[in-house]
Amino acid sequence: MANPAPSWLAFQPLSRHTRRMPKSLWGAELELSDAPVLGSTLFVVDGNNLAYRAFYALPPELATKSGEPTNALLGFANMLFRLVTDYKPKGVVVTWDKKPAHRLASHEGYKAGRKPMPDILRQQFPHFADLVAAFGYPNLSVEGWEADDVMATLAAKSDALAMKTVVVSTDRDAFQLVTEHVSLMMTPRGVAEVLCYTPERVKARYGLEPLQIPDFIALKGDSSDNIPSVPGFGEKTAAEALMRFGSIERLIENADQLPKAKRAALLQHADQARASKALSTLKRDLDLPVKLEELTTVKPDRSGLAAFCERFEFKNILNRMALLEAS
Repeated sequence: MANPAPSWLAFQPLSRHTRRMPKSLWGAELELSDAPVLGSTLFVVDGNNLAYRAFYALPPELATKSGEPTNALLGFANMLFRLVTDYKPKGVVVTWDKKPAHRLASHEGYKAGRKPMPDILRQQFPHFADLVAAFGYPNLSVEGWEADDVMATLAAKSDALAMKTVVVSTDRDAFQLVTEHVSLMMTPRGVAEVLCYTPERVKARYGLEPLQIPDFIALKGDSSDNIPSVPGFGEKTAAEALMRFGSIERLIENADQLPKAKRAALLQHADQARASKALSTLKRDLDLPVKLEELTTVKPDRSGLAAFCERFEFKNILNRMALLEAS
């Protein structure tokens, strides 16, 4: 049976003040408002990441009259709608994973511990690209690489052009993409709030520069990607070591300055740590089938959006389409 959109799905502006603010590794309060991303030219969205967030944000019972599940599609559409109407970027692009062949070649266990995609989400997944296209935005993916790497390449290109850009993802790998011109917007509660990072805010949270994030991951590990830690190094100890020595390579070179147990663990796992850093470092020079300038100069063609919303019974979006045209 179809489920009408409940009142809490009514469109409201993205929260500019979060209710559960993350803290630094040392317990300090952080300021993560969206002020730095206002007036940005380009939004680069991690499609896979946002699809999962949308799926878990809305009840799985949401469906069309014919019984097709729609919770993830509706959540995704809500967020995309809000990004466009709240922030009015000149361009939006959504990136998607392909099988990470290059990382699997160097680490067979990469992401091996992840649970299979829920069946209800799997049923909806073929429609996400059509949804993005209906909004008038391009979908980008590169065979053998992940959405993160496509984002990294776009971020590098926009940074080189000093184009004010926002990467939208909750993946911690994305912290390494933050620069003077590239901010990170995290959406930890689906469509309810945003947390925005600049280089200064990344450093406030971890004590590290964005480019040190792969070193940080290599030391502390990342269970979601099945990247092992170096024994004895948690988040705080990894950050403190990198604050002192700068990189995995420098840390290994100066292992004699570490306490005995940590020195032994680091030297024993030195090759693993170097490999994990390489695994965590996003690719920034992929060959993309689109020019960056095209993403911000071509007016979105939304002629198919009404039909898509009718097909999946997204009445809230249909009733607010005029807001998109005003963006």
